Amino acid sequence: MVQRPRRTTVADVARLAGVSAMTVSNVLNAPHRVSEPTVRTVQAAIDQLGYIPNHAARALSSGRSQVIGLPLYDEFSEENPGLSGFLHGLLDGLVRAAAVSGYGVHVTTPTAGATEIALYEKLIAARQVDAIVVLETMPNDERIEFLSQRRFPFVAFGRTGPHHRQCWVDVDNESSMAGIARHLRETGRESALYLRTDSSLPWVHQREDGFVREFPHTVVRSFRTLEELDAYVSSESAPPDVLVADNDAFAVVAMRALQRRGVRVGEDIAVTGFNDFPFASMLDTPLTTARIPLRDIASCLFDRALLEISGDPDQPGRLVTAPLVVRSSA
Repeated sequence: MVQRPRRTTVADVARLAGVSAMTVSNVLNAPHRVSEPTVRTVQAAIDQLGYIPNHAARALSSGRSQVIGLPLYDEFSEENPGLSGFLHGLLDGLVRAAAVSGYGVHVTTPTAGATEIALYEKLIAARQVDAIVVLETMPNDERIEFLSQRRFPFVAFGRTGPHHRQCWVDVDNESSMAGIARHLRETGRESALYLRTDSSLPWVHQREDGFVREFPHTVVRSFRTLEELDAYVSSESAPPDVLVADNDAFAVVAMRALQRRGVRVGEDIAVTGFNDFPFASMLDTPLTTARIPLRDIASCLFDRALLEISGDPDQPGRLVTAPLVVRSSA
């Protein structure tokens, strides 16, 4: 009879890599605990032997699902123009980062009439995920309060309060928008109209504060909808040197309103945005903006989620700069 080939084990990988079985386990389950050279050595042994981790067995022995949860809800797309592309980029980066450690990402949303916290309760009770990613945190966020009381691992895209674990990653909105302001000053612009989202979300205030600090001669106007913004820019009698929008969607609407009036964007007036959505570089006048590095943020979120799952000591939150991308609009 032909014997079935013996399954490659962690011990085989450890023997070839010259490390302990525990080190191999750490590389598979908690790579943040292992040095980069060791991770590369172990991964090379895994590739050479064709080792395939038994995720079901690992989950059973560890009591973990090898999945992190990403709850979404409809208000995101309604309150933030263009956020669908933003979430797609974040999800893509999160899935890629998780896959390296043998994790999956469970994307879900509350059913009609249910709250996000009710969804958290369901995920925790069913042991479907090892940690939850919380998006767009607010001061005194009830979601963070709930997860903290339950002592369930979570990581936040957006800052947590000082009395909670600092397990968050966020865009450094102030310094990133200040970089836009400095660029505009260096190009000789002296007066600015700042187009602000009418919202209580923290990033709205952070971006405004960063710009106004570096560009004192600024008039700020707030808008709830793209239609409101279009009507305002279309009727503005004396446009300033630059229109600065706190998101790319606002910037594009402002550019189109100016162009209908015969204003040459990039020559008569500069326009800038924030986010660098895919369409920003494909406009007739490509948009100067700040690029949110979604893949880097997603990687940071997942790495921090692993720390929370492992019960490691609390560490400071992480700010990620959105670099300036200069194009012909400014």
